[in-house]
Amino acid sequence: MKPTAQEKREERKRHRHARPKFSLLKWARNRFFTGVIVAIPIVATLLVVSWIVQKVDQNVFRIVPDSLNPETYLGFAIPGLGLIISVVVLFVLGIIASNFIGKSLIKSGEGLLDRVPVVSPVYNALKQIVQTVAAQKDRAFRDVCLIEYPKKDVWAIGFVTADLGGKPKEALGDGMVCVFVPTTPNPTSGFLLFLHKDNIRILDMTPEEGAKMIISGGMVSGEQNEILDAGGGLEINTIPSAESPKPSL
Repeated sequence: MKPTAQEKREERKRHRHARPKFSLLKWARNRFFTGVIVAIPIVATLLVVSWIVQKVDQNVFRIVPDSLNPETYLGFAIPGLGLIISVVVLFVLGIIASNFIGKSLIKSGEGLLDRVPVVSPVYNALKQIVQTVAAQKDRAFRDVCLIEYPKKDVWAIGFVTADLGGKPKEALGDGMVCVFVPTTPNPTSGFLLFLHKDNIRILDMTPEEGAKMIISGGMVSGEQNEILDAGGGLEINTIPSAESPKPSL
């Protein structure tokens, strides 16, 4: 049975009422916050890079004689020149350290440092850390894991760095691993824990994804473009397309 004209009019009326009304204020607010979301990482990155360049320039030109400083003759500083000088110096140092004469000079210098009581342990510890990280490259953090910390039923995210060795292994036995548990939002500090492999849960995440989750305080889930809201739901972090509703003039 075909609907009557009256029924068609009522159906169209129901559709008009069910259609969400366009709000200029809501549209403008959404576009504003979209701009903020896009601008914050860009501005923050520029500020961090600018701060690093300034600090490097300041420290480099503290040891450069005024006679070799271009600012002495130009009357103004050249931003980034200290960073360029640092890169060139490190490149030359790498060339020197790669040949026989350079290795001999470095070995002689290390021999002198070993004789200094306070400097020797600090230098040797830092050298061992740098060499270990350089050897492992991007695998400095082997796995991302969950551990029950600091008490039962409370979980923390951590990074498996290596199998336990040395004197701690002799004291604790086999099957132990080193786990670094960073703090939030500054992951450069944290705690080193020795745990048995059976007491950790390995996550299917890369170290970069784990770091993002820690720095964001859990707001970033670790997977690309996924942000967890306060209620635990999954919200896709996308920018509205050009086809989104626009205000009518």
